[in-house]
Amino acid sequence: DRNLENLLACYSDDVEIHEAEELPYGGTWRGRAGAAAHAAAFLGSWGALQDRETCSLEPHFWGDGAGTVCALFRHRAVDVASGTSFDAAEVGIYKVRQGRVVRSQMFHADSGAVAGFLRRVDRGEPESGTLP
Repeated sequence: DRNLENLLACYSDDVEIHEAEELPYGGTWRGRAGAAAHAAAFLGSWGALQDRETCSLEPHFWGDGAGTVCALFRHRAVDVASGTSFDAAEVGIYKVRQGRVVRSQMFHADSGAVAGFLRRVDRGEPESGTLP
C-alpha cells in the first residue's frame, strides 16, 4: 500500500535488504534506517511510474516452514509521458524470524533491463523493445 510505517513494521531491527548493484536503489541496506532509505530510493525510482492498477504484483508465495519465504510476482510500471512500459517477473527471497523479515533479496531475470528501463524513462526516451 506504499505506506512506510506498514512496510517498516514488517522488518526486524537488524534487517538486511539486498538489491542488484546496477539499480538506482541497489546495494545492501541494513537496519530500520537502511530499510527506510531503501524504500525512499525505490519510490524515487518507481513511485511516479506505478499506480494501483499498474503495480498489481500478482504474488505467489511458497515457504519452507522454517522461516524462508519465496515470492514470485510481476514488477510493472508505465511512464505515461513517453509510453514506455515495464512488465517482468521478479523473485524475492525472504528470511523471517519471529514474524519479521530479517533478510530480503530480490532477483530479476535481467537487472540490466530494469536499470535500462529506468534510465530511458529518466531521459524521456520511448520504449525500444520488449522487456522480459
